[in-house]
Amino acid sequence: MTRQRHRYSATGLGAVLLLALAGCGQKGPLYLPDKRPVAVPATPVTAPASQPAQEPVTRKAPPAPAPATAR
Repeated sequence: MTRQRHRYSATGLGAVLLLALAGCGQKGPLYLPDKRPVAVPATPVTAPASQPAQEPVTRKAPPAPAPATAR
């Protein structure tokens, strides 16, 4: 019984360690963040004034094929 309990404990500890190491989302070397983040001003999104507004394109369906004649 002691061997079985030891085996379960070792398996459980190994599983916890494996999950803890695999759960880390940071890949690559660790780093410290900058002390003061730099603010980047937002640029306004505007439509170019040189192009006129385009009409939506409508397409017609191709004509239906002629019915096949029985021979």
